Amino acid sequence: MGLSIEVGYLADVVANDPEEAEFAFADYELMDEALAEKGLERLAEPTTGDTWSADFLGYSGLHALREVAGYVWKKRDIPRDILLDGSQKDLSEELVTEFFEHLTGKGNFTLIGKAFRQIFKTKEKPKLPPFVHLSVHSDCDGYYVPVAFEMPIVPKRVSSDSEHLWPLGSVMRLEAELNQLARHLEIPADLRHDDDQLFALIEAPDRTAISALWTAQPIATHSCLVLREACAQSLRTGAAIHFC
Repeated sequence: MGLSIEVGYLADVVANDPEEAEFAFADYELMDEALAEKGLERLAEPTTGDTWSADFLGYSGLHALREVAGYVWKKRDIPRDILLDGSQKDLSEELVTEFFEHLTGKGNFTLIGKAFRQIFKTKEKPKLPPFVHLSVHSDCDGYYVPVAFEMPIVPKRVSSDSEHLWPLGSVMRLEAELNQLARHLEIPADLRHDDDQLFALIEAPDRTAISALWTAQPIATHSCLVLREACAQSLRTGAAIHFC
């Protein structure tokens, strides 16, 4: 079972699957309500038009990119001698933990650390880490919407029927995060997710010390390109990115 991504999902199901379209319209209504809670504009999702879709390299491809984000967050060198294939999750999971501790104000501080924070009147709440739109989103469902907001959105009330929608991501913020990771991976501006050279490297990565980092981490690179191309399509058409 793989992971796919689609831009224009609502238009697709309206045209081809009326029963599924009813569920999709309900999802969009819930997302609109969550955006309104934050004082943000409602979605203007097109119900007609072309769709764009692409496949990740399974769920592991997305996790490989999230681990790269963890390396950048920790200011550690992205490895050349180890292929990040999605099985390594230590840094990416630590980043997600930091995000939720930022939301709740909790942190794993020592007693000495707490004493210093009381003396200097500093907060225990960790800073918001980077790459949260990439890292805290579901890896199998949910949406990124073409609305700009800093924090991934979770509404005050979440029902079992709507759990798959949250956290809701911003296309604009995701694109900014991907562009930053693309610079760290030294991805060429004209490289596409379906490039034959990239797939050849996925089969046999080039881990030489002098080559660009994307050649050593082609799985993460592929995911970065899939998501970045989806962002471009979303911003061009006004349609959300849907994980499916």
